Amino acid sequence: MITTMKARGIKFILMLAAVAFVAVYSYISWAAPLRFNSPDENANYYFIGNFVETGWLYAFEPLNLVTPGLIHPRSISVVDDFLVPGGFIGLPVFYGAAAKVLGLGATPFLTAILAVAAALAFASVTGKYFGRRVGYLAGWLLLINPVWWYEASRPFMPNTLFAALTIISAWFMLVAPLAAMRGGRPRRRWDVFWLADGAVAGAIFGLALAVRLSEVYWLALAAAALIAMSLKKVPWMRLALSVFFAAAVLLPFLGLNRTLYGSWIGTGYGPGLGGVPVEELPAGYGARLLGGLQPYLFPLGFAPQTAFQNFWTYGVKFFWWWSVLVAAALIAAAVVLWRRRRQRRPVGAQYKAFALAAALAALWLILFYGSWPVRDNPDPRAVTIGTSYFRYWLPVFVLSVVPVAWALQAATASLSGWRRPAALIMLLAALTAVSGYAVFTSRDEGLLAVRANLIRYDQDVKQVLAATEPESLIIVDRADKLLFPDRRVIYPLRSDATYAALPKLRGRAYLYYYGITLPEADLEYLRSDKLPPLGLTIEPVLTTRDESLYRLRPLSAPSRP
Repeated sequence: MITTMKARGIKFILMLAAVAFVAVYSYISWAAPLRFNSPDENANYYFIGNFVETGWLYAFEPLNLVTPGLIHPRSISVVDDFLVPGGFIGLPVFYGAAAKVLGLGATPFLTAILAVAAALAFASVTGKYFGRRVGYLAGWLLLINPVWWYEASRPFMPNTLFAALTIISAWFMLVAPLAAMRGGRPRRRWDVFWLADGAVAGAIFGLALAVRLSEVYWLALAAAALIAMSLKKVPWMRLALSVFFAAAVLLPFLGLNRTLYGSWIGTGYGPGLGGVPVEELPAGYGARLLGGLQPYLFPLGFAPQTAFQNFWTYGVKFFWWWSVLVAAALIAAAVVLWRRRRQRRPVGAQYKAFALAAALAALWLILFYGSWPVRDNPDPRAVTIGTSYFRYWLPVFVLSVVPVAWALQAATASLSGWRRPAALIMLLAALTAVSGYAVFTSRDEGLLAVRANLIRYDQDVKQVLAATEPESLIIVDRADKLLFPDRRVIYPLRSDATYAALPKLRGRAYLYYYGITLPEADLEYLRSDKLPPLGLTIEPVLTTRDESLYRLRPLSAPSRP
C-alpha cells in the first residue's frame, strides 16, 4: 500500500513537472514576437499557414516567370515557378492539419507539448526494461537535458517533433498502453488491444518518418540490433501490422513528395534524402573508400575524421558536464559488467540489446551528420548552442539519458530512509539549474539572447514594412527569415545571378536592398559602376541599428523626398 502511494505521488509530481515544462519549453512562443531566428522555422510556419488557408504546400510566385527561380527565401525552394518547402514536408502537413482543428495560434506550442509527452513515454519505456526508479529518473533527465530542452523550445524545427513521435511510437509498441488500460494479461497473438497498440505505434512511426525521412538509416540499424538480440521473443504478427500501418501513413507523404519534387523520396533539399550539392560534399579518403555507395549510404558525405572532430567539439566539449556524467555512467556500467562476468552472473538481455542498438545508432549519426561541414552561422568559427549539429544529434543525447539514470539509481541505492530521495532531489535540482542556465544564458543563441534578438528584429521589421510598398521585392542577405512573407525577397546582394535579374524585375516591382549598412565607398561603387549598366541607382531610405534599407530606383525615376 505504501509503495503504491509512493508511486502515485511520484507520478503526480511528474505530471506537475510536465505542465511546468510545457510552459518553460514555450518560453520563446509566449515571451517574444512571432518572428523566427531560423529560416527553416519561418518556412515551416509559412507553409503551415498556407496549408490551413488553401490545403496545399505550394504557392505561385509570378516574378519567378521572369527570373530563373530566384524569388524565394532560404529554406524555400522553387519548382516550376512555385514556392515549395525546402525540407521535409511532414511538419507543415501535421501542424497544418492540427491548426485546422485547434487554430493557427496553437501551433507554436505543439512541439513543447509533444516533447513533454515524449519524456513521459520515455520514462514509461525505460521503467519497463530497467526498473521503475530508473524510468522516473530517465524521464526527468530527458526533460532537463540541455539539448532536448533547447530544441524543444524551437517550435517549428522538425527534429524534436521527429524524436518525440519516435519515442511515443516506441511506447505504444513496447509498453502497449491500450492493452494495459483494458486490464488483465493480454492474449498477445490475437488480442485486439495488443494488436491495436502495434497499429498505433506503426502509424505514429510513419508520421515520424514523414517528418524526417533521412533518419531511416539509423532507425533501421537500431531496430535490426534489437530484433537480433531478442529474436525468439519478437511478436512477428504485431510487428508486421506496425510496418503495414507505418507504410500506409508514410505513402501519401511520399506521393506528395513526387507531386512537389518529381521524386518519391525527393525533398526541397534535392532529389534524394540528402540533396546536398556535390561541390559542398567532403571528398576525402573516406568518400573515395565508399565509392559508388557513398551517395546512397552517406548522402551528406563521408569524412570520419571530420565527423569525430565535430562530435568532440559539439557533442562532448560544449556540454562538458553532461559528457562527464555519461562517461562516469558508462565506466560504472563497464565495472559492473566486469564483476558480473567474474562472478559468472548473467547480464540482462535488455542491457545488451540497448547497448548494441544505442552504439550503432550513435556511431551512424555521428558519421552521417558530422561528416558534413555545417555553415549556419555568419561566423564559421562560432561554436554556439544553436548550431545544427545539436539537433542532428538529438537522438544521441536522448539515448545518453539511460546510462545516467541507471548510474544515479545505482549510486543512491545504498542510502536508506529519507536520505535516498533527499540525495536524488538535490542532484536533480542541481542538474536542472545547470542545464537551465546553459539553455537560457548560452552565448549568442541562448534563449534569452534569442528573445532579445526577436524583439529587436520585430522593431526593425516594422520600420522596413512601413517604408516599403506591399508589392516590393527586397534583396537581402540574411533578413529573409524576417521579411518573408510580408515582402517578397531575393538573396543575396553580392551575386551575379541577382544583378542579372534586376533589369528583368525593374518596372515589375519596387526594388530595395536591406542588409548591413554599406560604407560610402561601396555605395559610390554601386552608383557609378555596378548599377548604371542595369538602368538603376541606389539611395538610402532608413537605418535600423546596424542595418539599412536602400531603394534601387530606375535612373530616370525621381528620388524620394
